[in-house]
Amino acid sequence: MSTVSAVLSPEDQAFLEDIKQHFSQANLEFARSYYLFATARLEKTYNSSEIYAKYPILQSEDTFKRLKPLYDMHPENEEIKRLFVDALGTYISNRFSKESDEITNLKDQLKIDVTGLDLKDKEGNLLTSVLYEDTSELFKNIPEKEKREALYKRVSDAYCNHITPKFIDLFHKENQLLANLGYPDIVAFYSQASGHNLIKLGEKARQLVQETDEAYHPKMSAFYEQRTADHFEKATRADIAYVFHGKSEEMAHIDRKFPEEKLIDLAQKTFDGLGLEFSNIAQPVDFASKEDYQATVSNANRPTRILLDIAKREGKRSRAYVYPAQAPEEIYLSVKPEGGLDDFSAFFHESGHAHHFAYVKKGLSFPLALMGNNTVTESYAYLFQNLFLNKHWLENIAGLSAAEASQAIRRSALNDLYMLRRYASKMQFELKLFDGTPLAGKPDSYAQLLSRGTGFKYDADGWSRDVDHGFYVADYFTAWALEAQLREYLQTHFGSSETQGENWYQNPEAGAFLKDLWKDGNLTQAELSMRLGYNDPTDVGPLLRLMKQNLDR
Repeated sequence: MSTVSAVLSPEDQAFLEDIKQHFSQANLEFARSYYLFATARLEKTYNSSEIYAKYPILQSEDTFKRLKPLYDMHPENEEIKRLFVDALGTYISNRFSKESDEITNLKDQLKIDVTGLDLKDKEGNLLTSVLYEDTSELFKNIPEKEKREALYKRVSDAYCNHITPKFIDLFHKENQLLANLGYPDIVAFYSQASGHNLIKLGEKARQLVQETDEAYHPKMSAFYEQRTADHFEKATRADIAYVFHGKSEEMAHIDRKFPEEKLIDLAQKTFDGLGLEFSNIAQPVDFASKEDYQATVSNANRPTRILLDIAKREGKRSRAYVYPAQAPEEIYLSVKPEGGLDDFSAFFHESGHAHHFAYVKKGLSFPLALMGNNTVTESYAYLFQNLFLNKHWLENIAGLSAAEASQAIRRSALNDLYMLRRYASKMQFELKLFDGTPLAGKPDSYAQLLSRGTGFKYDADGWSRDVDHGFYVADYFTAWALEAQLREYLQTHFGSSETQGENWYQNPEAGAFLKDLWKDGNLTQAELSMRLGYNDPTDVGPLLRLMKQNLDR
């Protein structure tokens, strides 16, 4: 990865070093403050505005205007690119903070009228209204299709009436601002800024949907019928949460093989065997006070790099997350274990992020260590999550029978293929959305593409709830492709032919190879693919090969 070029003036180099230091220090404060509030529960509030106020240089329009010409002159300089992209995000956020805050607040406060739907809370009380943000959990627990459809219509109508018009207004304003800044071709700008070849990704996405039709539709049709006792032709977006995440009797016996008290032991056995020293670098923490916390994080001699918070406490965020405060010495990994295959899978995913950051070379610049898009670190996260698709690991480490391992793999692989086809369809839609032509007709394209890709009927009105900023969809789509390249490389080079390479996770040389990748921080997607010998981060060949193998277990 390129660093600050010697052709820059001393003044520009000093300016960039100053900006890097401010970004690094702000990130440290954000990570610590969020952990104390969301996980340790030693702070009653999380006030990001107070932290931002300490670093006015990061929000200054002058900072952005000084970075812009440096980026335009040195578009291949990875440090400058990453600093500029973050500064641009801050600049846009500041320009439209009022509009963005209004949308956020509306979503947080939006209530859905559910009278007449006979929906109840966990205590059995009849519900008359629910917050929009809570409806996703409701869908998981509604076995009646008519009731799911009725709830979905009310959610969609409320969102379209109260939020979509404001979203469209902000969408146009942001696009116009980019044009005014000299970037009228949004697809070209984000291709350069992210390192993704978005046009090529769109074509790969289209091909992938076509090439997986034969594998996908018969299996998804059978699965949908098993879950709903109905034909897949009737499947709609309202069914998705229930079909994939609702209670499943056929998986209950497998979930019981993953009790919460087994989580850390399983992680230690896996990662220590790979030579990653998880038992040493990731120590459980449970701070009794802020003083206790401060004494730990200020100890420069502590061997712990990953602060592993597995304690259960009231108000702790339930979803597992990783927040790298500073790499490699202070990484927060928070989980509130509940048990079950999905819970373990989420923890192993986050463990991939944590190991990546914990093995970054000390002293690497903040932009190269922790800035940039999330593609490559997501590929490492998926690598460890996909041990739950590894039959050898499921049988020999997790303790499943051969039949149970095959069942779990087929179920997870089908879910993954649904998600891959969904993101491939979103990729195609967003290229159309940002092609510079009027919005008219594009919601219909959204419905057609997503319905074609997933087999579940999507509605046109749902497009505004399904668009992320900055082509984030490309990060995830490419991360899946890269993870498969990495997994195939590890199986080929570090696994045995008797296991089709699936025992790579038992080879410390594989761990050494991973650590050699991780030491260089947040590689670009092109760099990772090159190191693996594929030389194309959009190559989905390994992904299709591995997915077909797992679907047929």
